[in-house]
Amino acid sequence: MAASTMFTCVCGVQKKTSNHWVLAKITRNGVLFLPWDWTLAVSDDIIVLCGERCSVALLSKHLGEWKQAALSNTALEPCPAID
Repeated sequence: MAASTMFTCVCGVQKKTSNHWVLAKITRNGVLFLPWDWTLAVSDDIIVLCGERCSVALLSKHLGEWKQAALSNTALEPCPAID
């Protein structure tokens, strides 16, 4: 008997055959969203998402983090001289 992998979204929903799931990968340059692929879904660096709602939530979270990082970096940089 073969073992089957159970996929669970970050929100706790378990994958069924009819779901429209999305994969995401966090890179140093941003978030990469990918269509469902079982081979990719078992990778350690892939985030499994149950659909558009959780995908948007992940994107929103990272946009907020990028904005905070940009504000922190701006605060550390000297302001250019105004003529």
